[in-house]
Amino acid sequence: MKINLGIITPETHMDYFRAIEEEMRPLCQFRFLTISNFRETTDIYLKNLDSVDGFVISGRMLYESIDKECLDDKVPVHILHDDENLLYRELFRLLVTEPGLDISRIYVDYAYVIDSFSEFQQYLTHEGKPVDSGGLLERVETMLENHITLWEDKKIDLSITAFGHFVPELQKHGVRYILIRPTLENVKETISEIINEITILKLKNQRAVVACLSAQSEQPPSTEQLQELKVLVGRFLHDMNLADTAQISDGYVRLYTTYGNFMRITSNANNCTLLESLEERIQGKVKIGWGSGHEYFQANVNATKAHRQAEAYTGSCSFFINEEQKVIGPMRSMHVIQFSEQGDPEIIALAKRIGINNINLQKIMSYAEIMRTNKLSSEDVAECLSMTVRGANRILNKIEENKYAQTVFEKRDNSKGRPKKYYELLFLDKEGRKNGK
Repeated sequence: MKINLGIITPETHMDYFRAIEEEMRPLCQFRFLTISNFRETTDIYLKNLDSVDGFVISGRMLYESIDKECLDDKVPVHILHDDENLLYRELFRLLVTEPGLDISRIYVDYAYVIDSFSEFQQYLTHEGKPVDSGGLLERVETMLENHITLWEDKKIDLSITAFGHFVPELQKHGVRYILIRPTLENVKETISEIINEITILKLKNQRAVVACLSAQSEQPPSTEQLQELKVLVGRFLHDMNLADTAQISDGYVRLYTTYGNFMRITSNANNCTLLESLEERIQGKVKIGWGSGHEYFQANVNATKAHRQAEAYTGSCSFFINEEQKVIGPMRSMHVIQFSEQGDPEIIALAKRIGINNINLQKIMSYAEIMRTNKLSSEDVAECLSMTVRGANRILNKIEENKYAQTVFEKRDNSKGRPKKYYELLFLDKEGRKNGK
């Protein structure tokens, strides 16, 4: 399982990576992506996003120069941090070896972006343009300008920088400089950390996942209907550039895939695009149960359980159960309710005291956290539990009777008319989270 790493770095850091490249070759392959200007970083990141497993970036400021809307959270990024201890060590070395050096005539660029260094700034030069305003790129360009103009105006005797891409310009203008770089040990540690993370992600993405699909109608599905459903699933997989692994089994269509493909199909378990595709082409309610496991037998069992959850839901839906029996659904919007069939001991005990089903309590708590409120109406709970408003009223009344809720009347969204009745759940905070969470 060879790993491809994109190394975004200025040329001045290349020797560090070259020094460990041979040592790391059995585990990973480096793709060197050198930059000469912070304005290049986003383009370099995007051009290589699909061809590497992760990125190592030389420095926090270099990482900050990437447009955050472009970052893909499925591709790990690790940063070689600028160690301020190296700066202190270098300054101490200068004081010992050059006692005549005037600290007030030293310009240290990244001292202006290290919070803990603020007290020390008073001893450095106060000359140069301020760098505490404007965007990141403008601030970095101002730092480089300060290095050069202060040197040429003979207002400093030394520049200290953490930006490797400054070096060619500093050399061009004859500036005496010191480049602060991470240690070789820090580089090795960062590389090892991202290799471990990528390895775990690759193993997770190879976990087995099974989908159990049906299209509900008044009569049990005929062989022809199952075959039609299988064909539609196959077309969807073809459009996604995935192998057609759909089969008819025990009155259902079953789809065999990997966890990585499942996350792709369901937008990270938020919105099931397979469900959307089938709803457009099939009459009746579409029910999908997804299950994961360390092997296909376990994934198949969990898919069947998840399908039962889907059947209990009123409309078309898609549910997922993983190896820890955590349930996610209905995966048809960003409002995804999560609960566990095994249950949290505290929530199980609370459900017992209230006198309601543990699963229903988990669903209510998940829904409240999504809506970011501990005040729910009967209609809210009916939607959350996929039941009638009358059934939701019975549950809420029981919670109130046991002193875990109180009724309040509020107007929301500038609505006209009388205030609406809500149940304030006292075991949740105002943001809908479990008290003490």
